[in-house]
Amino acid sequence: MSKNHVAAARRAKRKHEKEQKRKKRPPHKPLGVSTRRAVATSAPTLRWQPEIQGIEGLAALAQIPFYEAARMADGVARAHGASRPLFHAVWTRERVCALETSALVARLEQLGIRVDHDRFIAETPRFGSAVRWARETWLPLAPPQADVHARDFVALAACELWRRWRPEPPSQESLHELLLLGEDHADRHDDVAATERRIRFWTCLRPLLMPELRTTSAAGEQLLGVDASVLFNWASDFSMAATYAATQDAALGRRAAEVQGEILTQFTAEADSWRLPLVCDRAEVLYVTGERTEAERILREQIETHPTSAGAYVTLAELWAPHGSKDREAITRSLALLAQASARPVEDAADWDLAARIKALRAQLRACGGDARKSATV
Repeated sequence: MSKNHVAAARRAKRKHEKEQKRKKRPPHKPLGVSTRRAVATSAPTLRWQPEIQGIEGLAALAQIPFYEAARMADGVARAHGASRPLFHAVWTRERVCALETSALVARLEQLGIRVDHDRFIAETPRFGSAVRWARETWLPLAPPQADVHARDFVALAACELWRRWRPEPPSQESLHELLLLGEDHADRHDDVAATERRIRFWTCLRPLLMPELRTTSAAGEQLLGVDASVLFNWASDFSMAATYAATQDAALGRRAAEVQGEILTQFTAEADSWRLPLVCDRAEVLYVTGERTEAERILREQIETHPTSAGAYVTLAELWAPHGSKDREAITRSLALLAQASARPVEDAADWDLAARIKALRAQLRACGGDARKSATV
């Protein structure tokens, strides 16, 4: 098996292991690019009639937020627009973003909506969402005969003007965009780009986080208006991708470790089943970026605090003696650590394949001339 195949297999296994540590919540996440493409290329199965239902109709059919539907519609337009001329009636996100600010304002005023720049700047932050602002403040001014496409345009124009006129604080839709961009890169298995986008998302979200928002569900629902599991899963996905990105870009890894620490500091009310994998991921990132002493301190502290959880034992053992290592002393230390975990015994040994890991390390040690029987009792 080639090195690339070995790395891919180990990565898939680690991902599976970490997925098992997540809370048993509904697996709802923002649609990644692969899912959106699947929906876009099979739009007829949704029975979406873009020229009649617009973005609002797509959101209702797909049961997703309006902005996510608008983003999906971009893909649908690219996939089907050429063969469906009536699709051009739809105001997609890309079409709205391509307009100059003066054109956006002029088209809004054609709908009877007077755009007051200063009022927009002053009032939008308390709404959080540009779509909500548009629906509560602008749409009541539109003529009764305004169709779904006019309503779509008003909502998307508000998103775009918010982005241009007052990027700080960002709207919910701008935050959604950063979430989805991270998903796009993750779906392409580009851990570096995904980590960069997710750090950018956190940088924008963090100033909005109040001290009382100590769970991901509370923060996600209040600041993003999303399903309770979205931010919960985002943090786990970010943390896991960061462990791979750090091996390719040490500077990015150090930034990711800072963000991992901030996430753990913010969401103190999350259960250990969510927090402990993030702590181990952060230690791994620190280790591979040169902060080995601090990484080992963190993992030893986790072993002391949670002696019956296998995660920290396994993480430290893998860092000492990664797959293919021929360092006899390091392999011996790793075997002794996993033997300690087995002797406790840890409660999740099967989840972490502890027995198989010990067997593999023994074989690894024998291959480089060590005494596997002796090492297991160290």
